[in-house]
Order: sequence, then structure tokens, then C-alpha cells
Amino acid sequence: MGIYSTKPIQRVSPQEFQDLIKGKNVVISPHAIWHLSNQQRKVFNVEELISMVKRETPRKVYLQENERYAAYYRKSDGYRKLIIEIKDNKTIVVTFVDMSEIPKLNL
Repeated sequence: MGIYSTKPIQRVSPQEFQDLIKGKNVVISPHAIWHLSNQQRKVFNVEELISMVKRETPRKVYLQENERYAAYYRKSDGYRKLIIEIKDNKTIVVTFVDMSEIPKLNL
């Protein structure tokens, strides 16, 4: 396994993913928002990301080779891809990106 590889290796059902993060504290890594401009920070704030993870069910989830999860949440203008690390009692949002559609993967 390449420690830094983000290659998806397995599809995870949204329900299985929800079970993995259930009851864990959701935190946002500083990396998730450091690249945003001040204007973007008004739109993409920490509370919105935490709420998304806690209350919404992702459309698709993939386990990556680096043992993080790529979770795709539906938004009015496309999808928001969150890279999530599950560690001890924490669900850590490492970063996120807006996408127009979910990539089609053959695993």
C-alpha cells in the first residue's frame, strides 16, 4: 500500500459508512479550509461541513488506498467530495472539493 495514494480500492455502502462514523466527534482539519479565500470561507464554513457529515447520507463512498474515505454528498449545484479519516473516536474531514458529478470507477 502506498501511504499517500488516494486511489479508491473499495466501494463502501452509505449505510456502512454512517455506521462507522456514528457517535464519533466530527472535526475539521485546518487543511480542509486553509486554501479557501475569505469570500469562500463565508460559504464553506466549519459548521456547514460538520452538519453535512452528521446529518446527510452520502450518495457514494469509497475507501482509498491511504485508508481514508472519499464521501460524495449531493448539493444543488453538483456534489461535494469530502476526504474523511476515521481515527479513534474522531471523524476528521481532511479536505473537500466541489464536483459537477461523481466519477465513474470500476473497482
